[in-house]
Amino acid sequence: MSRTTPRALLAVALVAGTAFAVTAGEPALATGGGDTSCATTGSIDYGFDLAGDGWKFTTGDDVAWAAPSFDDTAWKSWTVPDNWNTDATLAKYDGYAWYRKTFTLPARPSGVTDSTIVAALGQIDDADQTFLNGTEIGRTGGFPPNFDSTWEVPREYYPADGLLKWGATNTIAVRAYDGTGGGGFYAGPVGLYTKAHLRALNGITGKAATKSQLAYACAILNKQHRAIASGDVRGYASTLADGFFHRGDTADRRLSEVKGWISANKKITLTDTQAEVFVDSQGRLVVDTIRGWTAADGTELLPATREMLYLDPRRSVELGDHARFFRDSYVSAAMGKRVQFNVYLPKNYTRTTAERFPVVYLLNGINGSNIEWEARDIDTVLDKLIKDKGLEDFVVVFPDGGSGWYVDTSAGNYKTMITGEIVPMVDREYRTIPDREHRGISGVSMGGQGAFTIGLTRPDLFSSIASHIGAFSYPPLAGTAAERAANAGLQPINMVTGMTATQLNVHTYYFDGGDQDEYGFGTAAKNMSVALASKGVKHDYQLGAGNHADSYWMPKLDRSFGLHSEQFRTHPYKQRKEPKPARSPYVWP
Repeated sequence: MSRTTPRALLAVALVAGTAFAVTAGEPALATGGGDTSCATTGSIDYGFDLAGDGWKFTTGDDVAWAAPSFDDTAWKSWTVPDNWNTDATLAKYDGYAWYRKTFTLPARPSGVTDSTIVAALGQIDDADQTFLNGTEIGRTGGFPPNFDSTWEVPREYYPADGLLKWGATNTIAVRAYDGTGGGGFYAGPVGLYTKAHLRALNGITGKAATKSQLAYACAILNKQHRAIASGDVRGYASTLADGFFHRGDTADRRLSEVKGWISANKKITLTDTQAEVFVDSQGRLVVDTIRGWTAADGTELLPATREMLYLDPRRSVELGDHARFFRDSYVSAAMGKRVQFNVYLPKNYTRTTAERFPVVYLLNGINGSNIEWEARDIDTVLDKLIKDKGLEDFVVVFPDGGSGWYVDTSAGNYKTMITGEIVPMVDREYRTIPDREHRGISGVSMGGQGAFTIGLTRPDLFSSIASHIGAFSYPPLAGTAAERAANAGLQPINMVTGMTATQLNVHTYYFDGGDQDEYGFGTAAKNMSVALASKGVKHDYQLGAGNHADSYWMPKLDRSFGLHSEQFRTHPYKQRKEPKPARSPYVWP
């Protein structure tokens, strides 16, 4: 995926252990109470919506269409967000399309600087390249011949200072490409917003930090920056609170990775850009920042990512976000690159320190990734399932299966990535119960096929297998023609047909399909049930009214997770005694 590095609002450059503030767009605050050049006290809550009508649309592709002077009057009038396949003339169209909107910004609002504005375009199916007043401001995904579907990724782009024309006419142009299925602006928000406004849209509220609070926050950040720049791991460790937990990192895990980077690169840099400090309802200082870790040669050790850093206003330490649904990542030997996966933790995970939990691996469908589960608010869904259905507490891991069909080919070693890397890593870095009896695998569509092919071939790792609208009647469709031929035997129905009852009965099973599934996967589910029943293998199966859509299978998550939960309960695990919890004034999700 192409990545746009955001322009710095207030970038901190570190040389020989000294912090130098490089301001862009506005002067640093001066208080006399400490260095406040690392951040601002928070942007004004301002938004200029671009959603709705007033857009122009056409299919085809010509970069000249990005120019503000281009005459688009002959294009179709359009509304976003949209799905262009709902237009009768575009019902089956996959390919390039362009969107344009010309609009007039008001005079610059008081307190709003160019450097605080984010161009948010929601989610675009599948890839985009976006221009503001003729200048590219960002792109996400990949166009042919290197097509990369990123329909689930929220677009946030950062226009350069001076590019916005306040009190004048502006033009935004979006080049989009859809590879399959629906195309267009999948979801909002769409507009020009300050980060404070984006936080409010996401339910994150707070008040602007005072100058003394800003100085306090900057002192912590600058101490971290200086320690990392000088290779002082102990100094950096002193800025992390007891009980630190941030996006899957405990203090020990974070420090181990930092030590490894320093050993391999001699010198590394930690930066925080476009940082804003506000105070949340519990009195914690929160830094809304784009944080990056780089080697001396400029190589990204971790991609620059927007994060919320929670700081303790009493002890000068970073608390971590204690998130229960987040993206984790590691450098994969199987894939030859850094890969992501999402993790869901039950509420009791962050409220205990010794308890261990079973794990379910949930695999995405074709043209998807781990990030698609964020669009489905799967953490809220899982919280509700555990509470309302009385299910076991479990960790859920969402690998990035791309369109790799969960086999090893020249398109990617997806099976090895999961079974040989992610499973042992999760057991090492999280408090899981590391045995097959407490590990299940589920999937949707392509992922439903993957759950069966991986589960059936690795009974040493998984004891329960579940599939929603799974591609049981297909072989894996990844890689070269020769690789597809070699993997043709991994068609789930044929696999089951060729196995004995003894081999099959080491797992428990759930699967479903819609009777109007466009790909015939409802019929495939019925045939799978017949194949298992012919061998006397018990299974939970449902063929219901519906098609190949979230609206059919998501209401059935209680069945698949119910299967996993029951399997976990049949193998009780003796937990260690939980130590007395440390007292904390803060409440985490």
